[in-house]
Amino acid sequence: MAKETMQAISDAELKARNTVLHAKEEGERITAEAESQGTEALKAAAKEARKKADVLCGVARADAEKTRAAVREQTLALQEELRKSAGANGARVAEEIRKIVLGKA
Repeated sequence: MAKETMQAISDAELKARNTVLHAKEEGERITAEAESQGTEALKAAAKEARKKADVLCGVARADAEKTRAAVREQTLALQEELRKSAGANGARVAEEIRKIVLGKA
């Protein structure tokens, strides 16, 4: 009976070691799988962020182009207004200079 008890204890210890070894291997496998999934999730998130950044850059470029065109239109309109004003004032200035030169002030 003692021999059988010792054998049962030995078998139980072996089974326990095997269970622990299996649990350790399974834990390592799960950890590796989780790391892999985490890496893939990070790659996917980075890819999505790049896509969104590209879209936002495109929108910003379009907005900047619209603003540039509007500012250019405003600048051209202001330049034309200043030219007209200078032309209108030029005749008056020439008349005033003529009066001063001819002494009719």
